[in-house]
Amino acid sequence: MYSPTSLTSTHHADLRRKVIAVIWTLRGLAGIYIFWVLLHILRPLRDTPEFLRKVGSYWQRDLNSGASWQIWSAVGLNLSLWLMLLAAVICLWRATRHLLCDMGLSPITSSWLQRGAWAGLSSAVLGILTRPLWSYLVTLHLPVDSQLWTWEMYPSDLLGLLMCGVLLMLAYLMAWVSEIAEENKAFV
Repeated sequence: MYSPTSLTSTHHADLRRKVIAVIWTLRGLAGIYIFWVLLHILRPLRDTPEFLRKVGSYWQRDLNSGASWQIWSAVGLNLSLWLMLLAAVICLWRATRHLLCDMGLSPITSSWLQRGAWAGLSSAVLGILTRPLWSYLVTLHLPVDSQLWTWEMYPSDLLGLLMCGVLLMLAYLMAWVSEIAEENKAFV
């Protein structure tokens, strides 16, 4: 039976290896995700006519006569949201760096995690709220009655909101637990 006093140094080393493996896995997945989102955002610029044909078919509109500034402004809108997502990933990296150094809960770690969660949540909410503007920008060259202001919500939007909300709650829990631990150290 393990008690806090009977933990061996090899047991601590095993736990450290597990923590390090989880942290680097999270970092790797975050890096892959941010790169994948960037490729998805830049997709309209790679083959604009094909992209406009597919979107026009989906919206049942002829988008082939659209100006290039429309696509660039729509992509720019998504890139600005991507920068918020990048800030969230950077904050996650900073939080995990402090976690790797301390191997424990600290106010600095939870502060960076809170910043990252708020940036991710802001990016997700603004992404949902600006989606009608994206469709409007792409159809701006059409007559007024054919322009679109569509609001679409996908399951991935709900998943993003849920994940960022859970991350935010965990960050606040970490902050409160580290405060309690600091208070308990003062008594001992």
